[in-house]
This record gives sequence, structure tokens and C-alpha cells, in this order.
Amino acid sequence: MSKAEITNKDIYEKLEEIRKLINAQLTMSKLLNSKAIEDARGEILKLDVRKKIFDLCDNKRNVTQVAQEVFLGEPITKSMPKISYHLAILEENFLQF
Repeated sequence: MSKAEITNKDIYEKLEEIRKLINAQLTMSKLLNSKAIEDARGEILKLDVRKKIFDLCDNKRNVTQVAQEVFLGEPITKSMPKISYHLAILEENFLQF
């Protein structure tokens, strides 16, 4: 098949095949490293503020609402950078919300 004959369907099928392989690899990695993952998660969530942020990220609240709940009474201009900082750490360590 020449490059001109490759269709969107061909591309989609190849991408779907790659997605399945990556998901299988990720699942295997999580199984093999579950203890290390749990230890790392515990270490990351040791800070009370970070644990509270993680718990509040439930797809029902937006970032502003989380900031207001975590830093009660603090101006949003001060609390938002703090929330962003902690969310970045959580995301970098693959903690899903």
C-alpha cells in the first residue's frame, strides 16, 4: 500500500492498536509496582493541605472552589497560586483526580 492509499481508517486502526498496547503495558507496570506506587502516594499526600486538595478534586468543584475551601477567608489572588503549585505536584506524580 502506497502512502497515497493510507486512509483515515487505517490510521485510526493503527492508533487504536497502539493505545491497547500502551494500556496493557501501563496495567502491567501498575501491578508490578503497586507497593512502590502506594508508598510514593502516601509520601506525596503527607502534607495535610495537599491531601485536602486531592480529596476535594472530585470533578464537582472547580479549582477556584477548591482554593476557597482549602484556604478559607484568604483572597483568591493568594490562594490560587498555592492551589496551582500543589495541583502541579499531584499531576507530576500521576495522582488522578
